[in-house]
Amino acid sequence: MKLIASAVICAGLALAQQVPVTSQSSDTTTTTQSKHHGKKVKANTTSTNTATDAMGNTSANTTTTSSKTKRHHGKVKTKTKTSTSGTGSGQ
Repeated sequence: MKLIASAVICAGLALAQQVPVTSQSSDTTTTTQSKHHGKKVKANTTSTNTATDAMGNTSANTTTTSSKTKRHHGKVKTKTKTSTSGTGSGQ
């Protein structure tokens, strides 16, 4: 009987630790530059996701993607760089 009671208490405590998200937002910005009649193209994309939980703690994740494309004598070369960063408060 004690085993069942302790299992119910532990399950209740595990569920109580989860804090629901109360607010979410997402923002994406894309910038594209083209030079030499489309032979050189640069594109930058920044995506930011923000969430706030019921306790007022806010976290944000930002992903930045940069790509460069060149055409020369029928060949296309593309370089892509992606970086991710995240922040959080109240931890």
